[in-house]
Parts: sequence; C-alpha cells; structure tokens
Amino acid sequence: MSGGERSMNRKINFTLALATGLLGGVLSRYLIPTPVFAQAQAPAPREIRAQSFVLVNKQGAPLGLMGFDSDGVPVITLLDENRRTIWSSKATLLLQSSK
Repeated sequence: MSGGERSMNRKINFTLALATGLLGGVLSRYLIPTPVFAQAQAPAPREIRAQSFVLVNKQGAPLGLMGFDSDGVPVITLLDENRRTIWSSKATLLLQSSK
C-alpha cells in the first residue's frame, strides 16, 4: 500500500466512525425510553405531634428522651452510652402554677 492509499483509508475510517457514532446517538435517542425522574419532595410538615421523642446515635442507641413520665409530667432526659441518666428535667413549676 502506498502512502496516499493509507491516508485515504484513514480518512474513510474516520468518516465512517464519525457517521456511525452520530447515527448510533440519534437512534438511541428514539429507541431507548426516556429516563424516569425522581418525584418532587413533599414539603416539611408545619407541626409534628407525638407523645414522645427519642434521640438516637448512629448505632441506634438512645441518648435523649423528651416525653412524659408515668404521672403525665413533661420530662427531658439525656443518657450516656450505657443508658444511664446524666441529666433530667421535669416541668413541675409550670404544672403547679396552672392548677
């Protein structure tokens, strides 16, 4: 093969590769179904109601509690890793003044 023929073969190969790439891109646009997009995220609620909240660490161990004790008095409690109470507060003054 002479140098001119090699140059011509390279140009033909490049042109064919470019044409088949473009053709494949256009065909894939029409043959492959359109992608599904994620649904819109629901807005955050304005109010959350619960009888108690438990604050947990990455392992799922409770480290804080906010709720009511057995007498119905509001209480906030912080716990250590062994579930021992390290701080607790009750809303006794608020309840006594409203009675």
